[in-house]
Amino acid sequence: MKKEDILSELIENIKDDKLIKIVFSDKQDGDFNKIIIKPLSLKSAKNIQIESFKDNKAFHKNILKEYVENFKQILLQIESLNISFMKKKETFIKKENNNNLIKNSNEHNKKKQYILNEGDKIDFLIELGLMSVEGKILKSSYSKFKQINKYLEFIDDVIVELKTKKLINNHINILDFGCGKSYLTFALYYYLKNYRKDLSFSIVGLDLKKDVIEFCNKLAQKLSYENLEFLNGNIKDYDRAKEVDLVFSLHACNNATDYSLEKALSLNAKAILAVPCCHHEFFEKIQKNKDSKFYDTLKIIADNGIVLDKFASLATDSFRSLTLELCGYKTKMIEFIDMEHTPKNILIKAIKSRSSNLKEKLKEYNSLKKFLGIQPLLEELTKKYFLIDTNTEIPYN
Repeated sequence: MKKEDILSELIENIKDDKLIKIVFSDKQDGDFNKIIIKPLSLKSAKNIQIESFKDNKAFHKNILKEYVENFKQILLQIESLNISFMKKKETFIKKENNNNLIKNSNEHNKKKQYILNEGDKIDFLIELGLMSVEGKILKSSYSKFKQINKYLEFIDDVIVELKTKKLINNHINILDFGCGKSYLTFALYYYLKNYRKDLSFSIVGLDLKKDVIEFCNKLAQKLSYENLEFLNGNIKDYDRAKEVDLVFSLHACNNATDYSLEKALSLNAKAILAVPCCHHEFFEKIQKNKDSKFYDTLKIIADNGIVLDKFASLATDSFRSLTLELCGYKTKMIEFIDMEHTPKNILIKAIKSRSSNLKEKLKEYNSLKKFLGIQPLLEELTKKYFLIDTNTEIPYN
């Protein structure tokens, strides 16, 4: 398929008001490595929002203009289809997949449309007490409802990326470590079953609480949710799967997140989503090591518990992100849900990727560890998966 034909198809869908999103990606040089184009309505005027990404930083423009770039991958999302264009030499290969997601409203001045919408009688939400039998979200459950929808938006983006990069085809295996009462696990099942007709799937939820697992399995049976199973056990001991596509761990306390990351690496997960919780390790190690460069330079932080707690949380997640980069993943830290709903709102997203700049990443990793004056448990758990020897001689800054 020629570039001119692709351009014509993109413009036609924009003019017909069918567009949800266009993603240009996989450019090896130039100013930006990713471009996202979305329709946007402000008051009565129609616009196109162009979001340009460089080094994980986004640059926005709300203007309508023609945009043509020589990217290797293009994803077109319209109302009923996901259309991907993959460049092979000088031509493009076109592939189409069903996209049954409800079209999100692009108007900033209208009520937000979600993947799951109030008014629809959604069985698992009713059974879990978030929705009435008439399809109305209970007032006390709106925050959880928004969190579930935000989570599904992330999942949808990850699945599109996995398919575009050919890391999955028509099936996806998913593990949920520390699933708890499994609001999000049931939501994931409902989404895959009803909105991703292009994928078959299997989902396993794991948790330490036996009574919770029994409840979840009974509910899955009651709702006739097939290919969904809940197991009682510890993340460290899980050995049923040889390989998985997506591992997620939400609000696993302290080092439970680190063990879930190690397990995801051992299972060669194509994608990892983690929302960590209760970052005790870095807090305690920084506080105790009064000879560290950090304590000497930022004593005002180290001596104030509430400030150190916030700093330790950010430092821990930054270290986790760097660790996954050294293991062959492209990572990004994203706000999972508004701070007003939960302070534990940083999501670490990691996708298998061709590794580059490993020496620079290792230098950054070692510099951070040296500055904080700590030896993190995560390194002990994961360094066997590093794509570069940690003993490589790289000078610190």
